[in-house]
Amino acid sequence: MILEVLVSALAAFIVVIIGGQFLMPILTQSGLIAQDINKRNRPILPTSGGLILALGFFAGVLALMFSVDYIIGSVVNTEILLMTLISVIAIAMVGFLDDLMGGKVRSSKESLIKMTKNYAFFNGGVKQWQKPLLTLIAALPLIVINWGAPTIVIPLLGAVQINQILFTVIVIPVAVIFAANVFNMLEGLNGISTQMGLVAFVALGVFSFHTGAYTAFAIAAIFSGGLLAYVYYGSYPAKILPGDTLTYMIGGAFAATVLVGNMEPLGVILLIPWFAEFVLKARKRFHANSWGVVQKDGRLRSPHGNSVYSLTHLFLRTGKFREWQIVYMLTLVEVIIAALGLFVLW
Repeated sequence: MILEVLVSALAAFIVVIIGGQFLMPILTQSGLIAQDINKRNRPILPTSGGLILALGFFAGVLALMFSVDYIIGSVVNTEILLMTLISVIAIAMVGFLDDLMGGKVRSSKESLIKMTKNYAFFNGGVKQWQKPLLTLIAALPLIVINWGAPTIVIPLLGAVQINQILFTVIVIPVAVIFAANVFNMLEGLNGISTQMGLVAFVALGVFSFHTGAYTAFAIAAIFSGGLLAYVYYGSYPAKILPGDTLTYMIGGAFAATVLVGNMEPLGVILLIPWFAEFVLKARKRFHANSWGVVQKDGRLRSPHGNSVYSLTHLFLRTGKFREWQIVYMLTLVEVIIAALGLFVLW
């Protein structure tokens, strides 16, 4: 079973690598472009990079389902696997809708001038209050599955059974909505959501395999394979910008993997940086940005002065760090949190 899952993850990796070469020029020619404002020359790049990852995840899941049907038998739950795929693709489309609405005039000369002079232009698209409602769509495929009575293993308490109605009507929607939107909050620097998300999914994969939750292990492995390939496109210096398509999809896939594998305690631990980001952004009523203002030496400083409204501001406020340094330090924080989470819950 491990070999088939790893081959499926490899399929996701390969499709992302190859798919990016085809999709980037299509996105550019379609006018889905934006400025990478953390660079001195502010290059124009294609955006909505999450579409590339969606292709990879789709290919990986298909490869695994082929293995299940023709080679290894029912080691994973194909119904849950398929519903998770639908959920992840649905939330990617919600993010893509936001990208489209936010970038509907970006291909014009006037739009490019406006992007250069006014960072607030990037806040276009779906309104803040609409985003949670739209991301609820992605929870529906998971809601329609009859999960049975879900059991969560909590340290010191042991196995705790959750009421079926409570789990279906409240836990699933809240988990998907929160994870999707909070991953979107901590974005703005090349590779930050990709690299931190990759660490979180690897941790979920390791833990789900340890507990025998093989469907969740398969989802985490395939998504990790796609994310690892996307690092080539999204890490500093980025070749394509993620857009809400990517950030929503990572958050939605994270929530689905946690729910499928009954890994809620680990999921909460892994989300600590994003919980912190949520609290910090709430202090500014979610109107703060995570990116920086480029200085002459290429280092970034915060657009909010010494105030801290994002985890990135802890570094940006000093004006001493470059973009890639901030991303790698926050990724290291997630590595430490993941290691501690696995150690505590193993």
